[in-house]
Amino acid sequence: MLGIKGIPDDTGGPPAVNFAGVSPYSHLGIAWQRGMQTANRWQFLDDVTWIAGRHSIKAGIEYRHHQLNYAGYGAGTMGSYDFNSLETGGITAQGDILSGTGDPFASMILGQVHDANFAIPTNVTFYENYISPWVGDEIKVTPKLTLTLGLRFDYQTPRTEGHDRYSSFDPTAPNPGAGGIPGAMVFAGTGAGRTGTRTFEDPKKDAWGPRFGFAYRLSDKDVVRGGYGIYYSGVAFDQFASLPTIGFATNPAVPNLTNGLSPAYLWDTTFPQSAIQHPPFIDPTVANGTQPVAIAKDGLTLPRYQNWSLTYQRQLTANTALDISYVGNRGTRLPADARRGLGPLANLGDPKILALGANVLQADINSPLAQAAGIVSPYPGFTGNVAQALRPFPQYQRIEYRTVPIGYSIYHALQAKLDKRFSNGLQVRVAYTWSKLINDGAESGLTESGEIDQNPVDYQKGERGLSSDDVPHTFVLAYTYELPFGPGKKFANVSGPWSKVIGGWGVSAIQRYQSGRPMNIFMDNNLNGFLFNNQKRPNKAGPGVIADRSGFDPNKDGYLLKNGWADPGLLNFGNASRTDPSVRWFPEYSEDFNLYKDTKIIENVNLRFMTLFGNAFNRHFYCPADTNWSAGSFGHVSGQCNVPRRIQFALDLKF
Repeated sequence: MLGIKGIPDDTGGPPAVNFAGVSPYSHLGIAWQRGMQTANRWQFLDDVTWIAGRHSIKAGIEYRHHQLNYAGYGAGTMGSYDFNSLETGGITAQGDILSGTGDPFASMILGQVHDANFAIPTNVTFYENYISPWVGDEIKVTPKLTLTLGLRFDYQTPRTEGHDRYSSFDPTAPNPGAGGIPGAMVFAGTGAGRTGTRTFEDPKKDAWGPRFGFAYRLSDKDVVRGGYGIYYSGVAFDQFASLPTIGFATNPAVPNLTNGLSPAYLWDTTFPQSAIQHPPFIDPTVANGTQPVAIAKDGLTLPRYQNWSLTYQRQLTANTALDISYVGNRGTRLPADARRGLGPLANLGDPKILALGANVLQADINSPLAQAAGIVSPYPGFTGNVAQALRPFPQYQRIEYRTVPIGYSIYHALQAKLDKRFSNGLQVRVAYTWSKLINDGAESGLTESGEIDQNPVDYQKGERGLSSDDVPHTFVLAYTYELPFGPGKKFANVSGPWSKVIGGWGVSAIQRYQSGRPMNIFMDNNLNGFLFNNQKRPNKAGPGVIADRSGFDPNKDGYLLKNGWADPGLLNFGNASRTDPSVRWFPEYSEDFNLYKDTKIIENVNLRFMTLFGNAFNRHFYCPADTNWSAGSFGHVSGQCNVPRRIQFALDLKF
């Protein structure tokens, strides 16, 4: 369509054009030129209720069928074309290109492509099902005691792809391109080179969720409630991780082999067909030297949440009640990034190799230094340094497991709530929570998040700590108050035109005050080239936070103190925890008010005029400081992260 010849699909948008070398130009186009991603769900839910004597029995079933479509999403099917000043630069008598000469835009006009590539994507459709039958019984044991019993079963089926365009890294499969050592790509489906099965997952049928609850009336004004239950959630397919389709898509490329003396090819001719190989590539070595995608056999183990609570409720007046609760939650089998738990299985290094020293680890595998240390090549033809050779799977870089059920969390909270139902023009809720949330870095239900491991083989012990979402104190005040003026009110009880002006005024507000969250302090990771871990932390050496925060000025003050930490040394881990309970960000305060005026136009027609004050006191909540201890900007704030005070006006007509 755009005149680019030799590419299989030229129906995308404009290609990406990049300029390099002596260049004042920006790029043209974008690398993502087409594609679609969508998730379709068919859901069936039905339940039945049977009441018999003191029993109220409910039973039901939920069934979901998911169709997950990825039609070349984000693919650069039209290609990316680089133009360089080298092709139009001056050349010396010796054949060298003169520095500072040439123009990449001129190279583009002449069609002299420096290098290029494009994508041949795969259009895949994955399928999965989710089924969950359940039954519950509410039993009126006595006039004072009610029990609830229940049981639910959850199951998520293994995923399949419509045409078996589905692959995975297998840690036990022999790799013929790496001397037959374990670790190779395997492919779903039947036929040559395939596994004979359509999926790689084998989820256990163990997601049973019993529930128990009770409510006991101590007196006419006092009630005690409590319960315990086990709950499950599904495992999302889209984990912000790569699709498991290696071997079914490709990215043909033409490099420049002359350092710009000649173009890779001329743009108005056909893209070199010798560079194009069409998938599929059912080859166990197809991902050698790269980052393969892996599907864990237990990847669809459903996250388990155990919830328990005990509540005391007291009716203080006819319109006021007090609730005091203890609430707990324990999460296990949570989706987590493999680098934060699998360690060597995700191709991270064992810290024991640090004893070899940096010089040996950085040395080429065939160097005298490596040979003197007794390090031999892991397989014939291996190229790389000693650190790469000592990886569990030296034929690969990182192994990207889409999800593994290794995360956990524990939450405890004391919650108090005072409610005043609407009466005499006033409705109020006052709530306070004192809580603690601990986890191992599993901060969300997604795999690709929170990758802040330090020691690849000491994950459970080394990464356990406060969650980055731990907020120990939260106070909330919410209220609505109708001002006592106007018709039927205590003051200015008038009628006629003045009643429209004086009456109908009110104010409502939500005010929230909460503690700051703990911070993760890290430093430049000079262990990454040896262990391939994600983070290194310094040693804790002092308080680390400014003592007086009242007059904090982000334009001149640092929030964190450099001398609060120290460098542990080149080949050592720091002792700072993943999140430091003594190093928290600013608390967060917010107040939102609404001043409103209700006016009845006619019967059943009411007009409300509102003045909304967002962040009424113009609180400043600064963006978190730079927590990279090695950076010159360590401890400094980049800006404000909440919205400054804003006033809005609105009309609401109800009829």
